[in-house]
Amino acid sequence: MNRLLVLALVTLAAPAARADESDDLLARQLAAVVRDPRLPVAQRIEATRTLGKLGLLAGAAVPDLTQQLNRLRDGEHERLQETIVDALGRIGSPARTALPAVARTAGRTIDIDLAIKRATDQILAASDSQDVGALTKQLQSRDASVRLRAVRALRDLGAAARFALPDLLAALNDPDPEVRRAAVNAVQTVQPDAPPSELVVRSVALDLTSPDAGIRLLAVRTLGRFGRRAGIVAESLQPLLADSDPDVRTAAAAALGRIAPP
Repeated sequence: MNRLLVLALVTLAAPAARADESDDLLARQLAAVVRDPRLPVAQRIEATRTLGKLGLLAGAAVPDLTQQLNRLRDGEHERLQETIVDALGRIGSPARTALPAVARTAGRTIDIDLAIKRATDQILAASDSQDVGALTKQLQSRDASVRLRAVRALRDLGAAARFALPDLLAALNDPDPEVRRAAVNAVQTVQPDAPPSELVVRSVALDLTSPDAGIRLLAVRTLGRFGRRAGIVAESLQPLLADSDPDVRTAAAAALGRIAPP
């Protein structure tokens, strides 16, 4: 069976993997094919093209692609070099760190030089604001895994994703609990100096009734850190004083002490 197909099937067969971890895993597996000198060059080129098709989602492969480009010498697998440069361009802003390596390949062949020009333009043009626009559109996807990837990517952009804040606030009510939790983290990362809003507080409080004690505990501790601003959900914390999990009970008492001190 084609090795690339096997990699894809292995990744798809792991439903427990988080969406962004799955993307990173696939990108690194494909990058491993690219850098393996024992494999036919045609397979390595095909893996590189697949990374290019993944675009922004293949950011985890950038270090390996950069290293491979640095290792290849003049006249060595020129088609592979060209394809790596092209893939880095398609990956966009995550490949900015690869620009020095891309520049060092100049002058080897006309095709590589043309690829360098295209890739450099693509990488530099892939500004954070453009990434934000594309990711914001993905927040409207019917696929929860796509929404989750978009929320986490916006979180990673930090303050540069502030233009997506209205959409991230809407994601605080996402029907998928994992997307909702990621949105809480993203909102706080995008505006780190802002106090938790009522929307954030109520979104966190939704996890107080989770069947998973670990999730309940995380929610309780988060609300405790919010202090008095979490007072609007103090009544929801009261039942957790008798929670079946002792850690949750202890955390609930501590949180209520911070939220509504006597």
